[in-house]
Amino acid sequence: MGAVSLRGVSKSFGVVDVIKDVSIDIAEGEFCVLIGPSGSGKSTLLRIIAGLETASDGEIHIGGRDVTDLEPKQRDIAMVFQSYALYPQMTVRENMSFALRLARRPKDEINQKIDQVAQVLGLEKLLDRLPKELSGGQRQRVAMGRAIVRNPAVFLFDEPLSNLDAKLRSQVRGEIRDLHHRLNTTSVYVTHDQVEAMTMGQKVVVLRDGRVEQAGTPLELYDLPDSIFVASFIGSPAINMMNATIDADGKSLALRDSQSRLPVPGNYSAFAGREVVVGIRPEYLEVVSHDTVDALPATVRAVETTGSDTTVICDSPVGQILVSSKSRSPLHMGEDIALRVADGKALLFDKQTERRLTPSA
Repeated sequence: MGAVSLRGVSKSFGVVDVIKDVSIDIAEGEFCVLIGPSGSGKSTLLRIIAGLETASDGEIHIGGRDVTDLEPKQRDIAMVFQSYALYPQMTVRENMSFALRLARRPKDEINQKIDQVAQVLGLEKLLDRLPKELSGGQRQRVAMGRAIVRNPAVFLFDEPLSNLDAKLRSQVRGEIRDLHHRLNTTSVYVTHDQVEAMTMGQKVVVLRDGRVEQAGTPLELYDLPDSIFVASFIGSPAINMMNATIDADGKSLALRDSQSRLPVPGNYSAFAGREVVVGIRPEYLEVVSHDTVDALPATVRAVETTGSDTTVICDSPVGQILVSSKSRSPLHMGEDIALRVADGKALLFDKQTERRLTPSA
């Protein structure tokens, strides 16, 4: 049993509150990603689950056991660190077997487990090498192997890929995902990289200033963010934000600092006259003729392409707007265009509370 449950967990360092009343349920076998900007408390929260930090308040349960006051070795967890944390004087085999040797497991059992895990991770030919003789990706696989041989109830990952280059990061990300599918062990993964969060997480928890801003599946956070913060933090290129007012009849949006109007994406008549922030993902904007009605006039500032993706950066009366697509763009700098929003694809947030408004049925 490896379900993880946090109930009202808080952590203070002196007068500074780092974690504030966090409650999270992670199902057995679930891959949960903790994400947030620097200083949001995600690594501290992971260390509290591991027992490396003591919670100032609240409870931590692992596999149905209250482990709040237990030492790390009593929690049945294994942690993979950003810095690998390998013993430099030990070979790969010795690093991977260290915990089993401490537990005085039989030598034959240790060798069998090491050989099995090394085969899974592609480390068979590296077992007699020292960490300094390995690449960054190989060291990270050794660190994962050391965790796997213990067969813990929960894996904890603290930004394990941040020291790797982009290509290797993508490769090891896939390896971790495949391992989770094979082992089905509950995993809690800390990252600041939203690509990792979106591609690996079954559940994603967005932290902000020590609190849970929103938790859900990657697509729930992307399509239905609860707040301006989540909408802005999740997604690349970043979501476009513009100030507006819902007209008195509830049928259109009057954009601030512009003569332009956009159609309301649903029944928001209950919020008529409300000041809002409109969020539009770059892929939901279509480039149309500059004289199109119910579209936002703009001028092309730049066109960026990666080969498979194109981003058009535009200047508009409401500020800079990004438009993204999978097709090549014939647009050029200085060209006058207009931008039309795909039906129902704008998100409306209350200007004061910054929370998403829900349209009436």
